[in-house]
Amino acid sequence: MRRIILFLIFALFLAACDTSQSGSSGGFGNLGFGSSSKKTPEINVYVGTSGLTAEFAKTAPPPKVFEDSSFPILMRIKNIGAFNIGENDLGVISIGRERDYIPQLTVEDSNKIFPDSTNDNLLSFIIEGKTQLNPQGDELIIPISARTGKLDPQSENKQSTLTATLCYPYKTALSTTVCIDPDIGNLRPGKKACTVKEMAFGNGQGAPISIVKIEPQMIPEVGTSPGSKSDVIKPQFLIFVENKGRGTPVDGNYYISSCSKQDKGATNYPWNVAHIRAYTTSESSDEKSRLENQLICCPNQDGQCPDTATGDTAGFLRFKDKKDFVRCTFKKGIKRTDDAFTSPLRVEIDYGYVQTISTSFYIQKPLKY
Repeated sequence: MRRIILFLIFALFLAACDTSQSGSSGGFGNLGFGSSSKKTPEINVYVGTSGLTAEFAKTAPPPKVFEDSSFPILMRIKNIGAFNIGENDLGVISIGRERDYIPQLTVEDSNKIFPDSTNDNLLSFIIEGKTQLNPQGDELIIPISARTGKLDPQSENKQSTLTATLCYPYKTALSTTVCIDPDIGNLRPGKKACTVKEMAFGNGQGAPISIVKIEPQMIPEVGTSPGSKSDVIKPQFLIFVENKGRGTPVDGNYYISSCSKQDKGATNYPWNVAHIRAYTTSESSDEKSRLENQLICCPNQDGQCPDTATGDTAGFLRFKDKKDFVRCTFKKGIKRTDDAFTSPLRVEIDYGYVQTISTSFYIQKPLKY
């Protein structure tokens, strides 16, 4: 009997070990120490064609308010793009109103909302974009207390309109891999590491300014003497860009001026423009490496297309019908005898963005009985 009992205990022990090992390669699956735990899939936040969305609450302001009385205003802002506003520069909101009928506005400040102490029409804000932990983007509720003035004696009611103009810095970033093939005529036999081809990007990059297409071109360098042939080619890329958002891009150096009008020397700051840069390095590269591997994009802000340049060689986009393109070229050539290879390509577009929302309500005199 003792032998039978010992055999049963041994058999149960073996069965328990087998069950534990089948649940985890580490043998501790049921205790939560296994190595087979599933990883959360990484979310691509660099998709979409919007930056900020904004709206007034449907009931704040209410449809009707009385003269000489207080009423609430609520604005909701969401950052559904991939760029954080406030890491370097704040966003700005300019509220438009008829001061005779809405003489008083008070914005409640917080750790993300900063009213302007000298202008009650202005406030600054910070708001984060989409992240792995917050793939929907951050949301900001801006509470405003307002007060109506007196109506004209002859008027029983009046419709009034509120506007809010959002001016904020934003950035579009695209990281991809391109093919560099010095064999322009495709004359070499054998299989190549890659094929030069046009690339389309239809899903946006999580920003209102979208890179929609890149066309690579292998350009032979001109020889040093007439009729001579150079043994170098320079890879070149035509980068096509569109404004797919509902607002208007503005030079990023003057986006605050487009809301506050405080920069008296920038009354002619350019609208429908953006700065574009291209690199053959990744985002994590140090600044020195990025400058060394920066492509020459043209036309630049001066309208020039230099063959050689040093330092920051950004291009300048001037949108017409919401579209434009630039030509970005390697600073150094590639030997014609080199084999085809792949190279990282990162494109960054910096700009300010301006968009306006509005709402209307009626101001009326109190009812008399």
